[in-house]
Amino acid sequence: MSKIKIAAAVPLFMALILVGCGDDGQEQMWYSETLSAPEQANYETIEAQEGEYIRTTGGSLHVYYPISEELCWEEDSIARFREILVRKGDEVREGDAIATFDIEVSRADREEITLSLERKAENLRLGKEERLSAIEKAREAAEELSNHELRIAQLKIAKLETEYEQFVYQSEKEIARLKKSLEDLGIGTENLMLEEKAANDTLFAPFDGVIDSVMFYNPGDLMTKDSVLVTMHATDRFYLAADNGFDALRYNMDVTVEAGKKNERKTYVGKVVAVPSVLPDAISGTRALIELYEEIPTEDLGTSLQYQYNTEELQGILVLERSAVYPDNGKNYVYVLEGDMVQKRYIVPGLNNMNEIWILDGVSAGQTVIAD
Repeated sequence: MSKIKIAAAVPLFMALILVGCGDDGQEQMWYSETLSAPEQANYETIEAQEGEYIRTTGGSLHVYYPISEELCWEEDSIARFREILVRKGDEVREGDAIATFDIEVSRADREEITLSLERKAENLRLGKEERLSAIEKAREAAEELSNHELRIAQLKIAKLETEYEQFVYQSEKEIARLKKSLEDLGIGTENLMLEEKAANDTLFAPFDGVIDSVMFYNPGDLMTKDSVLVTMHATDRFYLAADNGFDALRYNMDVTVEAGKKNERKTYVGKVVAVPSVLPDAISGTRALIELYEEIPTEDLGTSLQYQYNTEELQGILVLERSAVYPDNGKNYVYVLEGDMVQKRYIVPGLNNMNEIWILDGVSAGQTVIAD
């Protein structure tokens, strides 16, 4: 700043000389409008002009998957852990096997169903014999009848045959149900298809997704309905989550997101779609959710995610580069270039960011300010 100091000192020195040489009794002048300007210095200057002022801030993000689930053994039958078939980070499809179990059934349950099956089979045998015998007797009796009486007898025979068919159908249906129950309990499974057997002792993925965590169990551990085996999330829907402890992010606000490796960072544009004030209490916390307008590669989601948004945005105000403003005991000033003369001018600053400062007073649009 030596150039500025020299330029400002020359007029002051010349004014003092004029005071010493003045005539007695005449008003002394502190400056002369005819004073020669100093030699033109090679200043770097900027023009104060109206524009826009933007201040940004941001932070880090993490990926939030809204569809997630804890997978447990939820059947009524007693099961003991056998094997986990997945690992953390595995991608699975809907219906893929997650874990297998050994099903336990009490002897009393087996004996009760077996006894019921034997009774139903015996009732079917005896019921068929009884009904077939009644039908045969009705046919023999009808052979001795004629005309109207024969017609009535034939209708009774048809009714007996219908009752026989219904009895056989209902009995065989109940026997089939009991046999299936025994098969589900592990009795007589030699005739079951492999996929039917697997369905009784296997836990399956409910949707396409990724395994987040796998719990540790020893083979033989008893499984209950609150025993979580794995947690997983669906990958077809996600948000970017940011901490919003000071409610800085607002609903529907535009944000930019940076993602990718160090030398290959990419910029994506999105908006805030949920903030704590509009989320249910159960999931609100201090998290704001951001949705991107465009697709982002899966590999970029695994990198450092940063977001940025405008905290202040003003239009049509006077702004200067911060490098042109100097502090002075709590005040601020600039050097204004008027023609070939330099003038120190105190200003009233407003908001500022890393590059610019808002000028409230002290400089007018179109004035030239020294920037170096």
